[in-house]
Amino acid sequence: MSLRVMEIIKIDPSLCTRWKYADRNSFEFGDINLLAEDIKRNGQINPIYVRPIKDDSKFKYEVIAGSRRLQACLTANLPIDAIVVETSDAEAATIQIKENEKLALSEYSKGLSYAKLQRDGKLTQEQLAEIVGCSRKKMQNYLAFAKIDQDIWDAVSNMGRVSARAAETILALSKKSPAHKKAIIEIAEDIKKGAGSVHIEKLVNKIINTKEPVKQELITLPSGKVIGSWKKDGIVFSGNLNIDKEKISNLLVEFFKDK
Repeated sequence: MSLRVMEIIKIDPSLCTRWKYADRNSFEFGDINLLAEDIKRNGQINPIYVRPIKDDSKFKYEVIAGSRRLQACLTANLPIDAIVVETSDAEAATIQIKENEKLALSEYSKGLSYAKLQRDGKLTQEQLAEIVGCSRKKMQNYLAFAKIDQDIWDAVSNMGRVSARAAETILALSKKSPAHKKAIIEIAEDIKKGAGSVHIEKLVNKIINTKEPVKQELITLPSGKVIGSWKKDGIVFSGNLNIDKEKISNLLVEFFKDK
């Protein structure tokens, strides 16, 4: 890979936007305010990677690697140190992948990014495996994340501990039948906690093979998004919702006061 490095410069972070193949999901940004304070006190240790954008009235650069540092500098209203490169999408993907080898990025985030790059014809599965330094089978597991129905991920809510191998198992089980998919949603909390593929398969099979099937009543918006489910002991809301507990409590009191 040959990069035409221009220079390291300080730029206004408001002139930067993340490129569409960015691989860090919002649940992995961590405490941005803490990072912003650290940059204020100690300076920015590592520059971000950006490339120029042409013919855009709002942004001058897109960020290839360094989304957290970008957000922190935006929060703190600080200029950001950046390495400016002229590079193709394939080369930019390599920069991002190599930079993120230093970070504790989830396999879920990596998998979605790899899937976008493959889908848009930027890199093949074989090229991705070579850049990442993994087997083709491992890359196939990474790509499974993007093939799993979104309502399963909505139920899990935080995929930071889901392995690529577990994703391949979830995909295979969810395609067997609607009952298997419902069983996967039923064990969403176990998946969130990092259940391995063997354990996931055992839990799903236990539900499927129970003489009295577990009744799973999903609470679904008109858009099709699952926001929760009825359990034996009440309602369990999906973990990615911003819930006003006081408002919900008041609505329940109002509903039951005349019962």
